[in-house]
Amino acid sequence: MNAMVNHIKACDLGLFCFINHRLNCLPLNIFMLACTQLGSITFSVAFPLLFLLSGKPELIVIGARMAIILSISEILVYVVKRLVNRPRPFKSLENVITWKLPSCRYSLPSGHTCAAFSITLALSYALPGSREIFWAIAALVGISRIYLGVHYPSDVLVGILIAYGSFLLEKSFFITTLFLS
Repeated sequence: MNAMVNHIKACDLGLFCFINHRLNCLPLNIFMLACTQLGSITFSVAFPLLFLLSGKPELIVIGARMAIILSISEILVYVVKRLVNRPRPFKSLENVITWKLPSCRYSLPSGHTCAAFSITLALSYALPGSREIFWAIAALVGISRIYLGVHYPSDVLVGILIAYGSFLLEKSFFITTLFLS
């Protein structure tokens, strides 16, 4: 069991170092700083709100689904961060390239990634023809968090899993329909 855990940790660290160090260049710095904003609290509140305020019933349903999935997932992110207390890479590793340091000192899971995938899952469910575009954008948010030195790849993976679990919870209980009936 220890060998497997050590292997996972080594892969996590190796992938982190590759993305954070080896890919680092000025054009990607600018691009990743922009991508990461698509998982920010500002975007995560404003984007569903635009749908909710659209006045169009089909968009309101999508906005409500996004808001509910985001609410569930971000509560879970908050709880897991405080239970795990994993320090961010720039706090525990040397020579991490960072740009904008987050206010929260805990790394696992990635809240930005979770938010981006929560929105992506709601949009993909409602607009399956554009699924690949939504998934690519959400993946870039996750990669940006590693690139910017604030998360390990495993933090990003757990953020995705929390978003998916929140999506399944909302979908199974039809929570959105309770508010829009």
